[in-house]
Amino acid sequence: MLTIKSSLTIIFDPPFYKAIFERRYASVYEVGQVTLGTSEPKLTYIYTLVTNHWSRVAFFRQNDSDTLVLEKRISHKRLQRLARKSVKKGVGTKAQLALQKQIEIRKIKEKQIKQANREEKEVITFEMRQAKKKQKHKGH
Repeated sequence: MLTIKSSLTIIFDPPFYKAIFERRYASVYEVGQVTLGTSEPKLTYIYTLVTNHWSRVAFFRQNDSDTLVLEKRISHKRLQRLARKSVKKGVGTKAQLALQKQIEIRKIKEKQIKQANREEKEVITFEMRQAKKKQKHKGH
């Protein structure tokens, strides 16, 4: 039997509120993030985000076969205590680490693209200068 588990966590990462979506199925762990804005998000906005704008969420996939652990049911009061403790301590969850990894991968790709564009532009300007030099030496 295939079990799919998803969760939504809303955190305040100054100055923005962010929604972190996590989902697990089989041995795959995926995490996605959406920036909600600077003011505290209303419940209706979160519902519309989940129901109507699900395509805005870009998930980052990570294999989770080695750390798949069965979780037992935790009471709501204990969950509140754990949430309060994690907010005090600072959030360094698995989801945030995966999102940070995704951001770093995106930065590396953008840097490579910028470097390739810069090199291409330098080649074009060099060829233009060479053509201008040849034009000067033609004696026109």
